[in-house]
Amino acid sequence: MLYFFISGLDVSPVLLLVCLLVVYWASLVIFRLYLSPLSKFPGSKLAAATLWYEFYYEVIQRGQFSFKIREWHEQYGPVVRINPFEIHVDDPDGEFYHVVFAGTAVRDKHEYYTAQFGTGKTGFGTVSHYLHRVRRRALNPFFQPASILQFEPVIRANLAKLCERIDQYRKADLGAMPMRIVYMCLTTDVITSFALNYSWNHLDSPDFNPWWWHTTQNTAAMSKWTKQFPWLLPIFKSLPDVIVGTLNPALVLVLHMQRKIKNIVEDILEENRKQDPTELEAPRTIFHQLLDSDMPPKEKQLENLWQEGQNVLGAGADTVALVLTLTTYYLLENPSKLLKLKNELKAASKDKDSPLSLVELQSLPYLTGVVLEGLRLSYGTTTRLTRIAPTEDLKLQDLVIPAGTPISMSAICMHHNEQIFPDSHSFTPERWSDQPDGGKALERYMVSFSKGSRQCIGMGLAKAEIILTIATIFTRYDNMELVDMDFERDVALKHDMFLPQPSKESRGVRVLFKANGTGTDSGSN
Repeated sequence: MLYFFISGLDVSPVLLLVCLLVVYWASLVIFRLYLSPLSKFPGSKLAAATLWYEFYYEVIQRGQFSFKIREWHEQYGPVVRINPFEIHVDDPDGEFYHVVFAGTAVRDKHEYYTAQFGTGKTGFGTVSHYLHRVRRRALNPFFQPASILQFEPVIRANLAKLCERIDQYRKADLGAMPMRIVYMCLTTDVITSFALNYSWNHLDSPDFNPWWWHTTQNTAAMSKWTKQFPWLLPIFKSLPDVIVGTLNPALVLVLHMQRKIKNIVEDILEENRKQDPTELEAPRTIFHQLLDSDMPPKEKQLENLWQEGQNVLGAGADTVALVLTLTTYYLLENPSKLLKLKNELKAASKDKDSPLSLVELQSLPYLTGVVLEGLRLSYGTTTRLTRIAPTEDLKLQDLVIPAGTPISMSAICMHHNEQIFPDSHSFTPERWSDQPDGGKALERYMVSFSKGSRQCIGMGLAKAEIILTIATIFTRYDNMELVDMDFERDVALKHDMFLPQPSKESRGVRVLFKANGTGTDSGSN
């Protein structure tokens, strides 16, 4: 009947289409605002009506949506609806985080979140709880604690190379070093050695390969677009580089990185096809580990493997480099805390002919506090992480969150919860080291690596790198100085680009290693 009514009207098809679209969008907005199961939750009506609100703050305002969410929590309380499908929780006492990011309960991810990276065939990008368990179980053995301890000599070898580069830089009188880029060369060489069984040798680069740092930043920044428009990724991948370079020069670096990893996987797949399965050696790379696992064949395809490689390398590079950068800054900015760390390292090393082992360093309370504070104030990722309890209603105070609702929470909110971390913006290693249990109970509220069944698989390796690097740098070098530093400009979090970013005017954390202030040789700790 509607068809005959419409066909009898003397209107143009274009006008008719416009009218239908208006009716559709009006109906959608009415449903989202008044009929949706989430309509009972407080928050901005505009944000509840359309994702364009989030797009404006994420893309146009360049990573400001996380800060807007914190404003809403101050206005509306601990539970806020932040878009048509999702609520965000600022956990008052820190316990609800462990309900959402549970270790044993079924928790899916939100496809709106995972699709932005174009790595849906990986553990990180998996929506389904059950499929994630299959993919995670295949990779777990590669990251077990015993593997980390066996890898310690390789980390130390890379640290020795870092110290050589610092000495060269100092002797050549090249001035202050850009520490985030320098540390990222270290962390990249470590993670590529660990995951690929050969180092990309960024520490050998005379300029410390700043293009690699830009690649990771551009990958993160690109996610602000692809979260809203996930179809952009396959389009860009299908275009020639010259066209992509014209549209977005930085994106070419991302595509080159993906191809480099894909070529590695192709070589390994070809090697496996030629080799007698009975003669295969123990897994040498993450790809060998996955191929040797009991996952079904469809999970061992080229696309699955190279995507997993990209995620592992991306997660193990800049995030760890940022922790090292900020920890270095805070120690140099707080001489009394730096002195406590140096005294502890010196006392522990007394009468020892060899460097303190990783296990020995892990037992030092103040060093542990320094590392945990560096992790807390660098957040891991600043963007919100999302989980879905597909069959379970979750309750917070007097609010019931319906099953199937995407629930997001943020490290920024957790790590600046003043009830848990008083004076939360200060760098205070004593909040850990002065606890009777060494801060073990407080670590429950540290979510730099997330929590639960999807906690970052590389947490053990990252902590080992950070502990060994901080111990090495601050044992070897006695005379380090921050150069041309302003906290608000160069350090303070100003943009959530998935990874934490300072202001656009930032010159980075720059450190001068003075010629008259070296300690022991590069073998120390």
